Amino acid sequence: MFSTIYIATTCLLGAWAAHIVWRWYRLRHIPGSFWISCSKMWQVTTQIRGKWHLEVRRLGDQHGDLFRIGPNQLLTTDVDIIRRMAHPKSMYTRSPFYQTFRFNPTQDNSFSLLDDQEHTRRRTNFGPGYTGNAHVEACVDRQCARLVDLIERKFTSTAKDYRPLDLTSASYFFAMDCVGDLSYGRPFGCLDEGVDVHEFAKWNEDFFPIAIVIANFHWLTKIFFKPPFNRIYPSTLDEDGVGKYMAYVTYMQTGESRRRDTLASFIEQGITKEEAINELMLQVVAGTDSTATGIRMTLLLLVTNPTAYSKLQSEIDDAILRGKASSPIRDAEARQLPYLQAVIKEGLRAFPVVTATFFKKVPKGGDVISGYFVPEDTEVGHNVLGIMRAKKYWGNDADVFRPERWLEADDETSEMMTRVIETLWGSGRYKCLGRAIAQMELNKVFVELLRRFDFSVITPQNPVEIVNSGFFLMSEMKMRVTKRQIM
Repeated sequence: MFSTIYIATTCLLGAWAAHIVWRWYRLRHIPGSFWISCSKMWQVTTQIRGKWHLEVRRLGDQHGDLFRIGPNQLLTTDVDIIRRMAHPKSMYTRSPFYQTFRFNPTQDNSFSLLDDQEHTRRRTNFGPGYTGNAHVEACVDRQCARLVDLIERKFTSTAKDYRPLDLTSASYFFAMDCVGDLSYGRPFGCLDEGVDVHEFAKWNEDFFPIAIVIANFHWLTKIFFKPPFNRIYPSTLDEDGVGKYMAYVTYMQTGESRRRDTLASFIEQGITKEEAINELMLQVVAGTDSTATGIRMTLLLLVTNPTAYSKLQSEIDDAILRGKASSPIRDAEARQLPYLQAVIKEGLRAFPVVTATFFKKVPKGGDVISGYFVPEDTEVGHNVLGIMRAKKYWGNDADVFRPERWLEADDETSEMMTRVIETLWGSGRYKCLGRAIAQMELNKVFVELLRRFDFSVITPQNPVEIVNSGFFLMSEMKMRVTKRQIM
């Protein structure tokens, strides 16, 4: 009996070792650390430590445009490859990485879908609900006004009164209430008193570090889809977090009177109740964190760069004096402010709002990437920070926040830079549906804040606490805010 168990155990261990060796061997010709390539432990430990974006960028700088980060995982810094993988006619497919980001164990949203035909159908039907139209602009204007009101009431300082603003929270509350107004017909109420009404930020902090680690092990994802483990997913019975918003949208569908919103648009396009709920959950998660990160980090980069801060504020003041900036500023007017647009692009480049890998699977027959043959079923992902700091795209000062680069570039260089920065939102058939809405929020919020307030960072030696496992979690970005004379 003992010998049988011994032989069986030895065979299993031998098969496991052979599998590891084979997985390493099939990609042995591609640059990367041997130990990192042998297992996913490096990915897991790096994500848990919270320095994912920095470590991945370091590997890219060391090994080049294509490198290994696991037994079957590669990352690329080549934008042309990313665009090729996402092309509508490409045979690349999404990897199981995406399914980890279901918010219902039995149903997908547009981000977690792996079936390309179904993904295309849903994007077509969801598209009108994500259009940056007059309804969207009115919603963003309302939340900009509420953000300004919150700061004026609770967070403006004077020589005698010190009332610091936590910009991590304020930007998050603005993004949350924008989603509420746009998608649910009314804001969630975070900006009323500057409070996380349903403790969504806490849910976010708990969910993303776990989800990104689980995403490394596809078999774990399948286990958590089934009872009893699926209890970790949000439910309409939850008192807080995403489950609370699921209950909210379910209640909204009972026919109560409300103004037009994204849900109404979805219903008009023939979307089912389940599909609509899952998509609205995605908006709460994806439509808040990335926008809030873009606002807070761009403002921090401005505050720590007095020249850029002064130039942007002067452009805003001049536009107001010349009657080129309404109150609130219209989206069309903001798009005509060249330095504002340069600041927004440069802020997203210098600090990309999401650095997840977004793995795609190489199609049958394999592919050639950066001069290396890559066999089929290999997963190829994005080295996001590496792309946004690559000297071949941005020049020798790629690590510097310098909005002027967008104004100095010739037409050919400007077009190339725009193509590169757009990959931050995805590309082709995988491009973020909320891209136009996020751009409108950024176009407006900086103008509405900087025309009224001056900002200074309270702890420049350590301005913000950052944890990154592919997605950013931030805290304690304290700002001193003072009133300007409104123009």
